[in-house]
Amino acid sequence: MNHDLESALGELADRAEQSHRVGRAPLPVARITARARTRRRTRAAVAIGGAAAAVVIVAGTAFAFLPDRTSPAPPATPSPSVTTTTPAPSQTPTPTPTPTVAPVVLPVGNPALPFGTCGSLASSAPADPVDTRVVARLVPDAGSMASGGHLAVGGEVERGTELGASLVLAVPDGGPRVAVVREGVVVGTAGFYSGTYDAMSGRSGNQGETAWFRGSLDLTVCDPADGGPATPGRPLPAGTYELRPWATVVTFDGLVDIPQDLAQGTLPLAQTAALDGAERATALGEPATVTVTGEADVQLAAPGSDVPLDASTTAARPVCDGPAPAAPVRTAMLDLQVTPQATTFAAGSPLRASGSVQYTGPGRLRAFGYYAIEYWIVRDGIVVGTTVQANDAFSVVDLGAGAPLAFSEEERVLTSCISGVEQPLSDGNPLPAGVYQVYPGWIFSAPVVRLPSETVPLQDTSSGYAVTLGTPFTVTLT
Repeated sequence: MNHDLESALGELADRAEQSHRVGRAPLPVARITARARTRRRTRAAVAIGGAAAAVVIVAGTAFAFLPDRTSPAPPATPSPSVTTTTPAPSQTPTPTPTPTVAPVVLPVGNPALPFGTCGSLASSAPADPVDTRVVARLVPDAGSMASGGHLAVGGEVERGTELGASLVLAVPDGGPRVAVVREGVVVGTAGFYSGTYDAMSGRSGNQGETAWFRGSLDLTVCDPADGGPATPGRPLPAGTYELRPWATVVTFDGLVDIPQDLAQGTLPLAQTAALDGAERATALGEPATVTVTGEADVQLAAPGSDVPLDASTTAARPVCDGPAPAAPVRTAMLDLQVTPQATTFAAGSPLRASGSVQYTGPGRLRAFGYYAIEYWIVRDGIVVGTTVQANDAFSVVDLGAGAPLAFSEEERVLTSCISGVEQPLSDGNPLPAGVYQVYPGWIFSAPVVRLPSETVPLQDTSSGYAVTLGTPFTVTLT
């Protein structure tokens, strides 16, 4: 969703962020590629997943020690006699019994069960017709995981990128559901929220709204809907599984704007489907394959679940001609990591870097987030530049701990800033040659943390955008 930084103070209070400017790219790579455009300043592409993990296997070498056949054998020495004493019965050690764990039992397929439910067949038809104009997406960061661990994924439920016409619809506010399938049977169910996915959010194809989810899924045995045999809650055992994303959606053909009742916020599914012109449908997505290794008795706790919420730490927005900001500062428990590809380059050339922002607290953080990393530039302790522009785009991001939102191929020309404004903006002029300290930041607004018991706002929406700051680094412009 787009948000004009120059009017952030007034518009945030009216939730004006809920409208995209036409053609701006949201966070997911697939949608960025589909809506690619040239920006006057730079291009930014956002990687869906976190950094890929490299597994290194070290092979050991076994050494066999052979007898020395060149030396004569020593003369035989009589062995001393050894007397053994049988311990009394009360002194005999009692062997400790080895605890036994019941084997994992996966649900057995039942063709009578509804689509997507535990124990149903993957081939079952959904209750609502499939609408190919809407797509559920799920993209794992890796193709394998240890049993009992977590799998970092990204996902969304949005209209297809191939469509040229507008489409008004409502999608689950909690993102896609995930059916975990093995040998054609749903043996696990997962998602970004453990709730019922009953709340629906409006979308208008004219404005390109989108919400991108990041989170860590635990893959466990589900509880069969027919009460059949299974060990629900146990981590899925070793094997290969399909993760099939899907969602119940509501479409409004013939409309160009979101119905007024739905535009005010979220509505329950039943109320949304009862609006004029509404049609229930099912959105499906391409399955992703994941391999589970090993076997675990207990599922690990969700990342961040044992961390207390910090709603008070906030980084001050840097001000042009003001002092260098304190950094790093993890506003809203967001950890920003940035790695520049080079720290010496020509003035006017872009700074290239990769990075990620990761929520580290409990529950889930939802905010309007910028789709790229920005920079504030300091020289001799004074802020002399920034890369922030007034027309930069925001999108809804919904982040869980343990699943970083990664940015790659990031390019920004380091430019001087406009003085005398509360929210500093670039003036478009490249900084001259010299040595500078660069402060990376990720801009977002209206953050709230959704806990199982409550939703906690972390920022007054009338105060403009917030920023989390990473560790500064030095660059030399030649």
